[in-house]
Amino acid sequence: MKWEEIAQLPRETILDLLNDALRNMLRIDAYWFIGMEKNIGVDSAIKVDEEVWRRFGKVEATQVKANFKLNGDGITTLVRALNLAPSWTLWGDLCIELISDNEAVLQVLKCSSQLERLKAGVGVFNCRGVEHGYFESFAQVIDPRIKVRCNFCPPAKYFENLWCEWHFSLETARR
Repeated sequence: MKWEEIAQLPRETILDLLNDALRNMLRIDAYWFIGMEKNIGVDSAIKVDEEVWRRFGKVEATQVKANFKLNGDGITTLVRALNLAPSWTLWGDLCIELISDNEAVLQVLKCSSQLERLKAGVGVFNCRGVEHGYFESFAQVIDPRIKVRCNFCPPAKYFENLWCEWHFSLETARR
């Protein structure tokens, strides 16, 4: 189907197609990772995944800024951008709390990837580097002064309804 044809479809059909596209993105990532894990081992697959997600974070942040005409920088803009990032629509349930103009905390309450791994009986994997790369590159597009720190994530620590927690802070110049 051509783009012009999609644009003429009823709104509900377009939303269904968007939902399918987002779900398929999740599936492709899962199938790719499982294949890499089987062929080169989990540690090597994670290293490749880290690079992929680092690159994707930059791309997605750039698209979000352009599509939603986000101007400015800082933590407030980062929180808005993360809330608008399409990849998180199906990836998991997020809670982003703006603590102050200089810091925010993001919590992943439901992680579809990890839950699917548990359901498949392969256990959780170490996602710290993958997520750090994504969040760091995403944040750098919004404001290069933003620093990212993982408070906790699998496999070291996670909970049934809180998979990981990330802290974002704005590095301000000291006088």
